[in-house]
Amino acid sequence: MYLYCLLQYNMKTIFLIDDDPDDREIFEEILAEEHPLIEFQQAENGAAAFEKLRSGRFTKPDLIFLDLNMPVMDGRTFLRLIKKETALQHIPVIIYSTSSSEIDKKFALEHFAAQFLTKQYSIELLRKDLNAAVENYLA
Repeated sequence: MYLYCLLQYNMKTIFLIDDDPDDREIFEEILAEEHPLIEFQQAENGAAAFEKLRSGRFTKPDLIFLDLNMPVMDGRTFLRLIKKETALQHIPVIIYSTSSSEIDKKFALEHFAAQFLTKQYSIELLRKDLNAAVENYLA
């Protein structure tokens, strides 16, 4: 029982906000394989994510991976909103997008994203990026 309580207390949470269900599934599978004690949460767009974060029933994540190009509310709008919320602005946000444009990278920097990652189309490269993010932000 003590070990279970200790694991629960130290459990970290990653929140992936991405409109692509395949990307969310692959991300979740790699996270479960590599870091089974990290809780995975997800949302399909910025509006759904913001609603979850502001609800009292949702555990605030320790790290957010955010796609930029999504319907309903894109990642740019979400990043602006979360960085204005006192209770949420401390959560590191990694931009995780197919974009690699300098404009998007500049936007991320100006709006206090912790990091900018271009989505990998190789499972092994995604695994490497995910492991590095866990080491850098959750260790």
